[in-house]
Amino acid sequence: MNKLTIALLSAAALAGCTAEQTSQLQQQASAAIGGAHQVVQDSSAPLGELKQQASAAMGSAGKLKEQASAALGVAKRVGAAAAILNPELGQQIDEAKQQVDAVKQAADALQGK
Repeated sequence: MNKLTIALLSAAALAGCTAEQTSQLQQQASAAIGGAHQVVQDSSAPLGELKQQASAAMGSAGKLKEQASAALGVAKRVGAAAAILNPELGQQIDEAKQQVDAVKQAADALQGK
C-alpha cells in the first residue's frame, strides 16, 4: 500500500469513531511510539559501551605493540652479545625474539593492520 491509501483508510476509520474512541486511539498510538522510542534508546546504550570497549582494546593493542617492539630491540642487542659469549644462550635469545615477534604480529592483527 502506498502512503495515500494508508492515509485514506486511516481517515475513513477515524471518521467512523467517536471522539472518545479517537482519543483512545491517539493515546495508544502515542504509547506505542513512546515504547518504540524506548526500545531504540535501550538498544543504543550497549552499542556505545561496546564502542568504548573496542576503543580501549585498540589502545591496549597499541601499547602492547610498542612494548613488544621495545622488547624486540633489547632482545636483539642481548642476543648479539650472548651469541658471542655463549652460542646456546644466543639460540635461546633467538627463540625469545621469535615469541616477541609473534606478540607484535598479534597486536597488529588486533589493530587491523
